[in-house]
Amino acid sequence: MKEKESEMKEKESEMKEREIFKHFELFGLHFYVSSRRMKRTMRRDEKLKRHRAELARKKRLLYGMQGGRCELCGAHFGPNELEIHHIVGVAENPGLALQTKNLTLLCHGCHLKVHESKERSRES
Repeated sequence: MKEKESEMKEKESEMKEREIFKHFELFGLHFYVSSRRMKRTMRRDEKLKRHRAELARKKRLLYGMQGGRCELCGAHFGPNELEIHHIVGVAENPGLALQTKNLTLLCHGCHLKVHESKERSRES
């Protein structure tokens, strides 16, 4: 009887360990990650996927509104050549990150120039 109880306790503790920690091997290294951390990471990843999908949708909308042209230089570019620029930075106001009125499309060169000028003005 005591043997069965001790076996049951061992099995329960093993089950708890499996629930709490996930084991995986990567490049010959063994990793143990808590299931809570994995869930938190999965939630964060899902949130990031939704954010990126929404930004891609906004980019298509802006591309149509701007006629495929860079807001600064006016040159025409393909949809994959233009970059989304936040007029008010996400760090300054995260609530405006996905607002269409706070977004514009710039070519890579103009986007670099805008951010370089912002860096210079901060240094001054």
